[in-house]
Amino acid sequence: MFQDATGLPMAGGVFAAVLLYAGVSLFVTGPVVGSRVIEKTNWSGQCQRHIRARIEADEPAQPRLPKIGCNLIFGLYGKAGEDYCRVHGHHFDNNIFSQTLEAAEEAKRTAQRRRMEYAASRAGSRCDCAVTLTLERRRTDFALYAGTLRLVTPRSVKALQSELKSALNSTQCAMKG
Repeated sequence: MFQDATGLPMAGGVFAAVLLYAGVSLFVTGPVVGSRVIEKTNWSGQCQRHIRARIEADEPAQPRLPKIGCNLIFGLYGKAGEDYCRVHGHHFDNNIFSQTLEAAEEAKRTAQRRRMEYAASRAGSRCDCAVTLTLERRRTDFALYAGTLRLVTPRSVKALQSELKSALNSTQCAMKG
């Protein structure tokens, strides 16, 4: 009879099968199971809502300028100012200065709204980046999770939401624009 010349407690075929199983878990089943677990947690929807909320919170509210009219100018004079505005107020309502201020204010609001919409439209790619980065960083953890048929759950798989959030805020995925 032949003896095992390698000195290993298992035969070469068993060792090769274990190595093949580990490789398949590392490169195929681990990422597939990881992406399915992430999909099951509805990460994409949560992530996009989180990014939109952060964009809206980061944008300061634009203060409105007071409407420049007759009452603002002559209201300081009390009854005489009110009488003057009642008679001549229509001249102050549509002056070029207030129209220019209103147009500039509207342009500023439009630009801010476009910036927010652009940043919100990029939320999906940032969320996908976080998923990809987490799957790559924790490849061995997901391989262990899938290879043991979910009997062993590594800490990073248990804390998947925090892993995804840290990947989202990493420099690779934090696209400012």
